[in-house]
Amino acid sequence: MKLAFITDEATQDLHEAIRFAKDYHLDGVELRSVYDTPIDQIPADTLTDWKRQLDENGLRVCSLASSFYKCGTSPEEISENMEKLNRLCSASDILDCPVIRGFAFFSPESGLIPAAELVPFFDEPIRLLKARKKTLLLEADPSVNTTSHRALASLLKAIDSPCAGAIFDPGNDIYDPFREQPFPEGYMAIRPWIRHIHIKDAIYKNGEPECVMIGTGLVPYPELLAQIAADGYQGWLSLETHYRKDIVLTEEQMRLPQGASFSVGGLAAAAESAEALHTLLNEVQKGREASL
Repeated sequence: MKLAFITDEATQDLHEAIRFAKDYHLDGVELRSVYDTPIDQIPADTLTDWKRQLDENGLRVCSLASSFYKCGTSPEEISENMEKLNRLCSASDILDCPVIRGFAFFSPESGLIPAAELVPFFDEPIRLLKARKKTLLLEADPSVNTTSHRALASLLKAIDSPCAGAIFDPGNDIYDPFREQPFPEGYMAIRPWIRHIHIKDAIYKNGEPECVMIGTGLVPYPELLAQIAADGYQGWLSLETHYRKDIVLTEEQMRLPQGASFSVGGLAAAAESAEALHTLLNEVQKGREASL
């Protein structure tokens, strides 16, 4: 498995992000917002320079953590997001990263939209992705129609395209209003579609979910990581902690994470979680060796 982090969880500065990745023995970075700008709005010449810097430091871009389709379903919003997807495809060409994150629309107040009604909205994106040789990885998220990995699996099964896969984020299950269990329930539901994994952890505090350092929350990471390793997963584990040491992110920051205010207080917290992830993986490796 390869390790990365979503850079704006720690910093808006690319140079600081590169230092962080090197200091904590990570293999790559995942880009969402840099210098207070969403990744799809970064000029091509700047992206080219970033790619050179990352190459010089032996780091890959493992995913573009976009907010594609984290919106409503009006024609105007669909059009804006298709333009965004075009820009993301162009950015991914420069960064040599064929993987783009997406979602299944903000859920309306009237209730969750069923998978069958969501599928047609993905017809045009799938055509574009196929033409541009990209993969859209959808994520279960409490603010969208696929609040659980079980629901996300139903949608991906209905979309039925090699251009669409899943990001498994066990920490998001702690926020699921239907209380899906991250493991084994969530993992087993989405396992056939997993192409990327986000690492976060959370607890319930006064009845409400709150992100904490990796390994100190309700996600059973020792068992989960052991299962992932046993299943032969060779992809990325990318830190998306949403954890800050001295502050708690607002609901809006959790709903649409990006930008300078989102990164405040993230560096020290990300460092703690990077160290904790290494410790967890070392323990899993020791357990596998002891069982041989």
